[in-house]
Amino acid sequence: MCCQVRSVVKNFIWSGKATNARAKVKWETLVLPTSQRGLGIINPKTQSEALLVKLLIRGLEPRGEPWKELLRHKAN
Repeated sequence: MCCQVRSVVKNFIWSGKATNARAKVKWETLVLPTSQRGLGIINPKTQSEALLVKLLIRGLEPRGEPWKELLRHKAN
């Protein structure tokens, strides 16, 4: 899924469409922060990994949020 998102983003940047386009700059340059002469585009794979870790950490906290209760109920 991340590869598909990355492909659509790359193609849109260069052609304005989600179809194939020829890259003019390396993807590694695009995802660099603007302070490092990149375009500051968030890498979808990195973003996905960060959100999964955040969800895991929140899942380990001992608060009784409704989504945790729902998962516990579904697991049993």
